[in-house]
Amino acid sequence: MEQPLFTTRQAPLRFLYKLYFAASLAGILSLFYYRLTHFPASHTFIYLLISLAELWFAVTWFFQQAFRWAPTKHTTYPDRLPNNLPAVDVFLCTADPDREPPALVANTLLSLMAYDYDVKKLAFYLSDDGGSELTFHATFCASMFARVWLPFCRKYRVEPPAPTQFFAGDDREVGRGKSVSFWRDYDEVKKKYEEMQDEIAKASKGKKVPDETRKLHKGFKEWDSKISPRDHQSIIEVLLGGNGLDAAADGTSLPNLVYVSREKRPNQPHHYKAGALNAMNRVSALISNAPFVLNVDCDMHSNNSQALRDAMCFFLDPKQSQKIGYVQFPQSFGGLTPNDLYANGVKRIYEIEFFGANAHNGPMYAGTGSVHRREILNGRKFTTDYRPVLENKPVGEDLSWSELETKGKAVTSCTYENGKPWGKEMGLMYGCAVEDVFTGLVLHSRGWNSVFCSPERKAYLGLAPVNTNDTLIQHKRWSTGLLEIFLSDYCPWTNGVGKLKLGQIMCYSFYTLWALWCLPMLCYALLPPLAMVKGIPLFPKTSDPWFKVFAFLGIASHAFSLIELLAAKGTVKMWWNETRMWMMKGSSSYLFSVMVIIMKSLGISEAGFEITSKVIDEEALKRYKQEVMEFAVPSPMFIPPTALSLLNLYCFCKAMTGVAKEGWGAAEDMALQIIISGYITLISLPLYEALFFRKDKGRMPTSVRLYSTAVAVGLLYILSPFI
Repeated sequence: MEQPLFTTRQAPLRFLYKLYFAASLAGILSLFYYRLTHFPASHTFIYLLISLAELWFAVTWFFQQAFRWAPTKHTTYPDRLPNNLPAVDVFLCTADPDREPPALVANTLLSLMAYDYDVKKLAFYLSDDGGSELTFHATFCASMFARVWLPFCRKYRVEPPAPTQFFAGDDREVGRGKSVSFWRDYDEVKKKYEEMQDEIAKASKGKKVPDETRKLHKGFKEWDSKISPRDHQSIIEVLLGGNGLDAAADGTSLPNLVYVSREKRPNQPHHYKAGALNAMNRVSALISNAPFVLNVDCDMHSNNSQALRDAMCFFLDPKQSQKIGYVQFPQSFGGLTPNDLYANGVKRIYEIEFFGANAHNGPMYAGTGSVHRREILNGRKFTTDYRPVLENKPVGEDLSWSELETKGKAVTSCTYENGKPWGKEMGLMYGCAVEDVFTGLVLHSRGWNSVFCSPERKAYLGLAPVNTNDTLIQHKRWSTGLLEIFLSDYCPWTNGVGKLKLGQIMCYSFYTLWALWCLPMLCYALLPPLAMVKGIPLFPKTSDPWFKVFAFLGIASHAFSLIELLAAKGTVKMWWNETRMWMMKGSSSYLFSVMVIIMKSLGISEAGFEITSKVIDEEALKRYKQEVMEFAVPSPMFIPPTALSLLNLYCFCKAMTGVAKEGWGAAEDMALQIIISGYITLISLPLYEALFFRKDKGRMPTSVRLYSTAVAVGLLYILSPFI
């Protein structure tokens, strides 16, 4: 009897969660009973808005419980895998050499090429959507360095297999217990690595590849004519596999490496990252056509050379593999502050929620660190008679390398997809800023399951934004795309019925409705403080038994959130930072995304694809390491949260002044409103510091201060008459 390649277990102590769920549900129902039976005769509109905000909070909370009901973890057994493993094509994406430095791309590529996997079964495709000679140069340098790096990694089982991270470690720790031969090889490889880094850095700094380097590969001739990121021809160049450089320094084989830059013209749609991945899909089908494809973003270097073997445990399991369409690894990040200042470690998603999605046919596709069956990306629907394809037969197996390059240019032309089903019935889906989640939803709707695989050693480590503006922009893009999915033909409430499990519909609903979180949040941040200064109570007084219901729900939700994060090895301050950023995103990123969707529906503008910068200013980095928030950019993203913080500060101070004069008894019916404003004020302390006290370059820009103050005053005096 064949042994299983993975086992499944549910998290323990679920009964404690279910007690919390039952108590919270009872509290929510009690709250709505109170609202219905205590509807006031005056100020009905503001009371109705608060009630609707609470209703949406409750709906969001209910959807979120699908992740908590039965968290499921998998354990893989790669030592049980057969010797003859299926081939894998690895897709690496980059788009802008200014925001995604070429040295970063080279490091990620080298880390992926060092997988502990049969090298003859691997092929690598780099998509450079910016058509940059600097990125091609860095890829070429990486291909040369790979001749010494890959044998070194195989010989000494290097972890992490990313040279930048490996050589950044303490030499004494790296070489602890190693032989003399290791040190000899280590010094030689490190020297060559530093030479590669210097060459890439010089070219990037001067914006020019040295003439002597350009003579080393014919591909550089593509840049003899002027090329712009949005207007250039297709460029397909084989860097390893077809130019005599297919052997490592020790004589062993090297995998194929192909540079791909699809044609882009200003008058032709290119569909952003989804279009780039679909172009790579077609090019790779010509050359290697592996039955499995892994896609990784250029800022997510491999941290575990065994990751592909872990993925294969799911695809090759003798009993449970048939319906698995893709394996999703978590996005993990290096360089975070100890308390994750901007909550960019997305710890709650990848260390809590995705385990819960495992119980509902698997998690969404997260866009990087995902291994797919090629045939499901090409439109295959699941049927009970499905038999997995494990062999690869390249479409262009009878063509020479030069013929393959020519054919590759044809399938990556900007008009190739015209009249074809790419982006609709096959490949990654078009029409959405988060093509990954959209594609995952479509695959799930076609009957496929996914699996969340989180090995003990993180499979990938990436670079998270290290300033407030980039964080808010990133979440604006995510929430905009997610809301587009909800409003599309694949809405989980319509298309999902009958195709997805109820828990899966709830999980997708929670994410796709992220942006609408701004509506109840804005109601709670605006209406209670404004009503408070007008003397209008919106909640029961402290002596009223119903006060306990509101107090319980507020305390229980925060306590559960804190305990959950502590159980995931977080800290109290990390939880506080996460809570602050959730409120800032709600009043900024999510608000702007709703505005973008409204403007798009009116035909005023389109939702674009914004790349967060991976270039880090040294002074800003120093402040980041000290966990000081960065507001140096005069960004409109800062205005709504800053205005709300100023408004609540004013209202809170005015209310407390009244309490100081008349005593707490006079404010008994305003207690919850005072607590809400005080809570917002407390969580906004970094904003006040940046507004009033800081003198460094990371302080709040003057323009943001002026606009935010004007908005706060406007809200106070324009909305007050209507309350």
